[in-house]
Amino acid sequence: MLSLEPLNGPLGCAVHGIDVRAGLARGELRALCDALYEHRLIVLKDQRCTEDEYNAFGRLWGEPITHIFGDDRVPGHAELLTIGNTGEHQRDALIRNSSAYWHTDHAYETEIATATMLYAVKVPDTGGETRFADQKAAYDELDSATRRRIDGLKAVHSYAATAGRDGEHACAPLSEEQAALAPPVRHRLVRRHSVTGARALYAVAGTAFAIEGLPDEEAQVLIAQLKAHATKEKFVYEHRYEVGDIAIWDTQATLHCGKPIGAPSGPGTERVLWRICVRGKPACHR
Repeated sequence: MLSLEPLNGPLGCAVHGIDVRAGLARGELRALCDALYEHRLIVLKDQRCTEDEYNAFGRLWGEPITHIFGDDRVPGHAELLTIGNTGEHQRDALIRNSSAYWHTDHAYETEIATATMLYAVKVPDTGGETRFADQKAAYDELDSATRRRIDGLKAVHSYAATAGRDGEHACAPLSEEQAALAPPVRHRLVRRHSVTGARALYAVAGTAFAIEGLPDEEAQVLIAQLKAHATKEKFVYEHRYEVGDIAIWDTQATLHCGKPIGAPSGPGTERVLWRICVRGKPACHR
């Protein structure tokens, strides 16, 4: 039977009693969605699934997105991306740690992602955590004057435009061909959730580099202020993976940041996570 257990932080809950290999009844998927939208992050414990089984589970949450980077795709599964430190090209620290900055997945695309999930296949004995920041809570705590100021504003986003700021890791740059596929886009600084209607700050770190209608200096100050507020420790939970975890987060209402990890040096140092990112609504809300 499905049960929920709060995680040790301001957001998130662990989910027990679900086996994604067996498929989910509509009521079970609805319960998971309800938990996700309430807690912003859910972690399904003790899963064991193949690429095909995991892919089928991911499709219940929306339309899978094929990432602009192709080198990390799981062979035969274009929608699955390997996150970790074991791939040939992941020996490069810049590539290996290209998620080690606060960001929202696919905010650099016109049609936003609505959920991301990571399945922990291998985890190191130390390191490799992911940090999550609750952007609904961050918005709710803004003073009324700031809310009025930002509610109608749109930020301009580009892939990893502000990665590397504030002591964070830089991100591997796009090739000219990849950049042509990802021109700048605009999204509201405050978005209403596509299912719940709740307001939250959206992608105020990582990709936002300008604000429509504001002079550049004023826009940079506002973006920096919002990022500093949105990533305060009181909004942040850090997840330490266990093999078999499937962490799913609501990309409409969170920021996340991978912690830097070194190259593998022997047993207990390898990290392999399978990533699926989707857009649109879960099957139970279509």
